[in-house]
Amino acid sequence: MTLRTSGLPNPRIGVADALRGLAVAGIILIHSCEHFNLYWSGMSFDRALVEGWEQPVTDFAWWLFAGKMYTVFALLFGLSFYVQSDNQAQRGRDFTWRFTWRMVLLFAIGMVNTSVYNGDVLVLYSMLGLLLPWLGRLPDRWLWGLFAVLVLQPIEWVQLATGCRFYVDAGAWEAAAFPAFTDGGLGDTLWASLRYGQPITLAWYLNNGRVTQTLALFVLGLLLGRRRLFYDEPGNRRVWGRVLAGSLLMAALLYRGFGEWGTPLRVMTAAWYNLAQTMVVVSSAVLLWYAFAGFRRLFGRLATIGRMSLTNYLLQSILGTFVFYNWGLGLYREVGVAYALLCGVGIVAVQYLFSRWWLGRFSHGPVEWLWKRLTWIGAKNG
Repeated sequence: MTLRTSGLPNPRIGVADALRGLAVAGIILIHSCEHFNLYWSGMSFDRALVEGWEQPVTDFAWWLFAGKMYTVFALLFGLSFYVQSDNQAQRGRDFTWRFTWRMVLLFAIGMVNTSVYNGDVLVLYSMLGLLLPWLGRLPDRWLWGLFAVLVLQPIEWVQLATGCRFYVDAGAWEAAAFPAFTDGGLGDTLWASLRYGQPITLAWYLNNGRVTQTLALFVLGLLLGRRRLFYDEPGNRRVWGRVLAGSLLMAALLYRGFGEWGTPLRVMTAAWYNLAQTMVVVSSAVLLWYAFAGFRRLFGRLATIGRMSLTNYLLQSILGTFVFYNWGLGLYREVGVAYALLCGVGIVAVQYLFSRWWLGRFSHGPVEWLWKRLTWIGAKNG
């Protein structure tokens, strides 16, 4: 059984590449501010600070990037699935098992990334991504219903209704892993990350409502792909204008936050706020992209990073841990948030220049090329 298809061509979406680039750049910047998770280690150091700017920079970085860049990534993951599956459906092919194999490969790539940095998201994407070929068979109304249920954060609602707190305590794993990051060499870091990285990360995702939100965004990306909203087709700008207005209103209403930190109410409303901000970013980017050539030229530079988003996501783990972990420069103990943000800007610049150099010579990023080749291994024509 093949997936339903629009029968229309799916040319590469420039604004989606640019948004991927923005997401990767934002992930690098927020990870740098967090010292690639070592900022939260509870250790106190005499770090180099920018007097009077540490708290404003911290507040601004968390407001702008925290919890929003991964949501952009997740939305575009669902969009990419739709484009790939629709292209195969137009050729009369069932993409289900090939995409399943693709997710197995992504899981392996995610585990490689986990061995370097304990904040990997690819493993979660690969596991949830296994559902997409089956969800892709459902009609729009069913998918919109599923999206509504997921985006309401059902696990948090159950906790509120029953008074039972669902919380995965990762403290023991963190206590076992962090000394390797702060005091160990590269081998210690690789072993500790591989052993404890995914339990720590998955616990955080579960405790913060990210599992249901990520799947919701996969579904939303699939639906937006079906609606072809990322192309400049009749009526699409009007839809994006309404999305922007509604998202701005929702973000304004949720800005102050509700409930104490860590409570189900706070987790739930924070997820809604992040979703609203994500849709403000996406809708604004799409509207400006198709309205102004100057914006396309400027924002389109990020597509250089976005076209190699998987390669760059892995590369930021290597460069970031080298800069901040003890196996490299160990700057986690030397700099505060403001200087860490500047380090992040430097990492983004290095990866942009590398991406531009690489794409000037090859059509795909190195990891993208390998992933594609392995996805279609044994097939006559991909």
